[in-house]
Amino acid sequence: MKLLSKIKKFRHDVYIEFYRHMPIQNNKIILWSNSFKQYGCSPKYITEYILEHYPNKFDLVWVFEPGANIPADLHKKVRIVYYFSMEYLKELHTAKFVICNMRTGPAHYWKKRSKQIYIQTWHSSLRLKKIECDAVDTLPSSYIEAAKEDSLKIDLLLSGCKLSTQIFRRAFWYTGQILESGTPRCDLFFQSTPKIREKVFHYYNLPLDTKLALYAPTFRNNKRAETHGMDFEALKKALEEKTGAKWIIACRLHPNIREDAVTDGVTSMSRSRYPDMQELLAASDCLITDYSSCMFDMAIAGKPCFLYVPDLDDYIRRERGLYFNILDLPFPACRNMSELNNAICRFEEKTYKQNVDILLQTVGSYEDGQAAACVVAYIDSKSK
Repeated sequence: MKLLSKIKKFRHDVYIEFYRHMPIQNNKIILWSNSFKQYGCSPKYITEYILEHYPNKFDLVWVFEPGANIPADLHKKVRIVYYFSMEYLKELHTAKFVICNMRTGPAHYWKKRSKQIYIQTWHSSLRLKKIECDAVDTLPSSYIEAAKEDSLKIDLLLSGCKLSTQIFRRAFWYTGQILESGTPRCDLFFQSTPKIREKVFHYYNLPLDTKLALYAPTFRNNKRAETHGMDFEALKKALEEKTGAKWIIACRLHPNIREDAVTDGVTSMSRSRYPDMQELLAASDCLITDYSSCMFDMAIAGKPCFLYVPDLDDYIRRERGLYFNILDLPFPACRNMSELNNAICRFEEKTYKQNVDILLQTVGSYEDGQAAACVVAYIDSKSK
């Protein structure tokens, strides 16, 4: 097996060197998100903006792993190639722009060319969990070295707020250009979303006259799928008593978690792998999470969010550490179901929105619904 791997690597290296000597196409953009698994996050919203406002100007190439969840009509809008194929290597080394939302490394087989432009969108406007250099003691040394090399490649890094800019400068070992104009994946929250709600509800065959609460826990280092004692029936009862409306509880797992969750009694939005978390948030009336950055997305959307954190002390001790004291955030933090039910009962929308506004002002949010437009304007200026 080792011999076969060496032969395969040698073959790929030969092809890479060949493709690196082919002309770079100034209008070609290659994109991927979430390790080639989905059509989503900021690369998707950059793509959608280009398709709407710059039709036929750019050659858009999306990369997926075999078996990925690809929208049925995407091939009509962009060209699709598969990771590790010869087509992937060719498109990667002849595109002017490379756009993704996670680190690149040795597994990507990309030797950046001097005239290529690498745009790193990252995958959050703001985050609770410490990242990269700020969590260096909890990450493998191989990842750290690859991350440092990746930062040297980046030409443009997107930032959703002033605090994120400060974090990126320090935690990413990054001294290059940062575009402080928001996060394309959050543009959706500044648009009318009834059609998105209808799309999501139709996808899961949910009645439109009900409200949707999304439970979206983040991953742990053990990658086990756990609901941490969440009582979904009690949650549903608390929401219905508070609002007088009918509710559906749905569970969405982090992409890094194996999909063997215990989600009996709730609608699972993980097993069917709906590709766009942002659309799920836009369609939801309420979010319950723990340490996920989607809490800040819901703040930007102006929707209620509750934190269910029964393992708070253990999480801080075992995982990466946090950028905020979780109790200082506008989202009610609950250590058990009793506290969660009480937080829902006492929830006041006016006070919550005031506290969310204070948070967004404190972090210096750049989100205004125009992030994709700003990125594409940059791309357009560099494609000439």
